Amino acid sequence: MIIAMVTQKLVQHDGQGRVNSVIAAELLRRGHDVLVIASEVGPELRDHPRLHWTRVPHSGVPTQLLKDQLFAWRAGRLLRDRRDEIDLVVINGFVCWSPSDVNIVHFVHSAWIRSPAHPVRKRVGPVSLYHALYNLLNVAFERWSFRGARRIVAVSRTVRNELLAAGVPLGRISVIDNGVDAAEFTPGTPDGRTLGFAEGGPVALFVGDARTNRKNLDGVLHALASVPGLNLAIVGDAEGGPFPALVDRLGLGARVRFLGHRKDVAALMRAADLFVFPTRYEPFGLVLLEAAASGLPVITTRAAGASWLLDEQGAILLDDPESVGGIASALRTITDDPELRRTMAAAARRIAESHDWSVTAARYADLIESAIPLVSPPSQRPGARALSAG
Repeated sequence: MIIAMVTQKLVQHDGQGRVNSVIAAELLRRGHDVLVIASEVGPELRDHPRLHWTRVPHSGVPTQLLKDQLFAWRAGRLLRDRRDEIDLVVINGFVCWSPSDVNIVHFVHSAWIRSPAHPVRKRVGPVSLYHALYNLLNVAFERWSFRGARRIVAVSRTVRNELLAAGVPLGRISVIDNGVDAAEFTPGTPDGRTLGFAEGGPVALFVGDARTNRKNLDGVLHALASVPGLNLAIVGDAEGGPFPALVDRLGLGARVRFLGHRKDVAALMRAADLFVFPTRYEPFGLVLLEAAASGLPVITTRAAGASWLLDEQGAILLDDPESVGGIASALRTITDDPELRRTMAAAARRIAESHDWSVTAARYADLIESAIPLVSPPSQRPGARALSAG
């Protein structure tokens, strides 16, 4: 069978790209040919003899909205041109102007624009208005994409509920929770030097967008000011964002390190003592399972889709992301009790091991195979063209 997958990135260092990578790997393992329409494909899959990559070049247009539309137009054209070679099409949300058989939904823009954390509710200005326009247009694009899909997969129960609120019938939705590579993300020995601290003391790790408020890094920094003795390492691109200046205003320069965008997140997690991610809005949050697999006690909020998979033995689940006092109390609870850290670390690891990517990938492959037409698929029709990379 020939299965087409459309996604901008098929790489392991990107959340959505990681999901698509493990799905593609499982389909290849089962003997399918996989035609990938993407801008990037990771080296772990690029040279597989049954993976055929049709590259959509990165565009030089100035905004994400235009970049997304140019990719969607190019990908849709490529799919239409090669539809007689393909048995089934898998896409991700709205990513191309062509209907799909299976649509994997990682983010629902209609839910995000209703969220109290949306930038337009914080401040009205050119940037927030652009974000509002971007989201409103994507609401319409997603509705079109969802209507054309035979099956829709939500990556968490949170996303399922958002799809229901957007009018997608329950009978068309399957839930397949994201997973984690429990062999890559493993417990280690805390070492602040790996995270940029010469002095001793516990280190909390934050991994996420360090330029906007959605992940609530501002709440973490304000809470840190009232937890002496705890350091914070931040993984994420902070350039142009407000947080370095906030660190200076709060007098936290000696206790905070900005590490930038990193691909060695697994090694950094092994060096930390705990993980803090009190997000205001998160459809899933792969980093939460990765932290749990690394044996880190987790502080997050029930606004994270992955919080459904965690429990209070391995995580502190906050109800209110806006409560700086609640974040600070959780940080103090874990920081001040080494025995609690060890107990939570072991529980977090057990939780993560039950959600290994191998389980997730098998569920996706089963669903995709069940959606392949039973009669005369295109790749088996007389005169069908041989599959080749574009």
